[in-house]
Amino acid sequence: MAKRSTIGENPLDAVNHEHPLDTVVPDLSAVARTGRGQAPPEVSPELQARLAELEAGLKRLAAEVAGFKTAAAEAAALKGTVAGLPGELAGVRREIDQLKAEAAAAKTLQAEVIQFKAELAQLRASAGPGDLPFWMRGKKK
Repeated sequence: MAKRSTIGENPLDAVNHEHPLDTVVPDLSAVARTGRGQAPPEVSPELQARLAELEAGLKRLAAEVAGFKTAAAEAAALKGTVAGLPGELAGVRREIDQLKAEAAAAKTLQAEVIQFKAELAQLRASAGPGDLPFWMRGKKK
């Protein structure tokens, strides 16, 4: 049997050789392995101020977007209301036409009542005391 040079060595223990792309795009898994247990790097006060400013801007934008969403919901509700208005308008117009017809009928009835009152006044003027029924005549004195 031939002797191998890898006998006794675990191939998984082999050191990763540098890859040419690691210079452009660093191997993040290596950073993650070595980054455990280490303190995070200190951030400069300018970066912290910029981060706070960006977070405040993000919160402002989130509030503005929430306002836009509410406005969009209100617009959708108004659009639904406006969509129902032509049907309601047609119903109102039908009711108006019906009321006009009833008003015309009431005017004819009013004209008849006026005519009957005139006829009654004529009858009263031409009637003598003997033309009235006995219960409407006055008591004899």
